[in-house]
Amino acid sequence: MSEPNPIELLADLAQTILDEPEPDNLVAHIALKTLRAIDCRGAILGVIQREGFLDLIGSYGYDDETTNSFRRMPLWTPMPITESIRTGELSVLGSVKELVEKFPSLAQFEGTPDAVTISGPIKYRNTVIGAFGFTCGKLPPAGFNDSALTKAALSLGGLYLRNFMARAGSNTRRDYSAALQTLTARQKQIIRLFTDDLTTDQMADRLRYSSSTIKQDIIRIYSIFGVNSRAEVIELAGRIGMLDE
Repeated sequence: MSEPNPIELLADLAQTILDEPEPDNLVAHIALKTLRAIDCRGAILGVIQREGFLDLIGSYGYDDETTNSFRRMPLWTPMPITESIRTGELSVLGSVKELVEKFPSLAQFEGTPDAVTISGPIKYRNTVIGAFGFTCGKLPPAGFNDSALTKAALSLGGLYLRNFMARAGSNTRRDYSAALQTLTARQKQIIRLFTDDLTTDQMADRLRYSSSTIKQDIIRIYSIFGVNSRAEVIELAGRIGMLDE
């Protein structure tokens, strides 16, 4: 079998990213084509959408039981993918033994088929905005970390995540715009008062309504936003510009 042509691999990846695939499809493409030479068996893609957390948005080759517990990872969690974000460096762990020795919290993977773990930060304008994680059957070739293909692939990943977050922000504004029309003037006032960290009774005094009325309004607000806390309402209201009105 001939060695893969790096330029062809990069052109193929660039075209895939331009087509704006779903995250699962993107990591599958990277595993099956871009990293085929090192027998990539699994891949994950995470994005920093909330400060201090990495949200897993795409995966390939792992079952749900494996990925569900890692859907939202605090960046201080000791894992290869979060370490790559904290350090801003790509890392390669050559075996499961090496993985567990460095990250004892992943001892559950002891006894699994031996594999190479590769983690790389994804940057946009020199800021880390996410990360890739790969499980491969072979060690990458010498110079892999600093190769032009690796650097270009991570850069393309940065463009992909930047566009992904821009689309997500656009969808958030569009999806909530109709629902927001159902909010009453009082409910909008309550949302703004959430930022003042007032109790329900204090908001009732401020707005001159009964506490029970304010409680019912809060329940309605949670229903409209599809959340269960004031902090989540504040975050979503901020995203759609409601707090700037």
